Amino acid sequence: MGRKSKGPQAPSTAAFGTIDEAAKPDGAIVATPNGATACPQAAPAMLPNAALGMLSNPAMVPVLANHPALAGQLAKQALTLAYQASAALPTGKNMFPEVEELMDHFSLDERVTRRLDDELKKRTETYDGDIAALWDILDTARNPSGLLAVKIQEMQAGTFIGKAKLEKDLAELVRKFKLDETAATKLAGVLMGRRERRKEDLDALDKRLETSNKPSAMVMMLLPRLRSGEPVGEPDRGPAPGSYADLREQRVRRDQEDRRRGRSSDRRKGSSRSCGRRRRSRSRSRRRRRSRS
Repeated sequence: MGRKSKGPQAPSTAAFGTIDEAAKPDGAIVATPNGATACPQAAPAMLPNAALGMLSNPAMVPVLANHPALAGQLAKQALTLAYQASAALPTGKNMFPEVEELMDHFSLDERVTRRLDDELKKRTETYDGDIAALWDILDTARNPSGLLAVKIQEMQAGTFIGKAKLEKDLAELVRKFKLDETAATKLAGVLMGRRERRKEDLDALDKRLETSNKPSAMVMMLLPRLRSGEPVGEPDRGPAPGSYADLREQRVRRDQEDRRRGRSSDRRKGSSRSCGRRRRSRSRSRRRRRSRS
């Protein structure tokens, strides 16, 4: 009679190799068949598949169950080398740091964030303003990823306007009429596309805003006309109460009244002084007549 079969035997760890920690100075584990040390230069290319193959091999289940340290080392090795492989991707596929910060802060969907990164690479001239505007827009969004997808579509259509840096002439207009941030930002974006008419537009806006008591709302109303290339036009009515022109006229009237009051006060003072001199001269004349008599 033949020998009685003992059933399937669990493979020995020696059949799959030993763990050589010295082969990887960074602490990644290198499994080598029959105890041979793997070439460190070849490790990044071949070890992730080898480690994953050992972890996913059903025949290795009993071995790994009896040697949890080996299982942990193989898993660590696979993860470490996979991370190194992903870090070695071409730099052109990496996202801008500011875009990654947006993604982390608002927990954005990675696919939508990569679409944003691709669009911003085409908008280098307005990059800083775009990023600043997106922070404000997403800060109050209920669904930041969904809203970001809409803003990416606006970028592709050429209708998205970031926070444009205010040039000196526009900054003076904003300070003069105390324009709010929304009106100033949108106006700056529109004027960037009207360089040839910038001075004429600002002069016309100055005249229109002087007569308005709601200058920010007036700017928002005039934006469609500016976008379509139409001139701003002259004011169609007089100064509204509380407008810049109205307040200026009030100051002029007050100054004129103050000057009139000052002149009348001077005349009264002059009249009182002359009256005093006449009284004193009469008193002296009386005293002289008395002394003679």
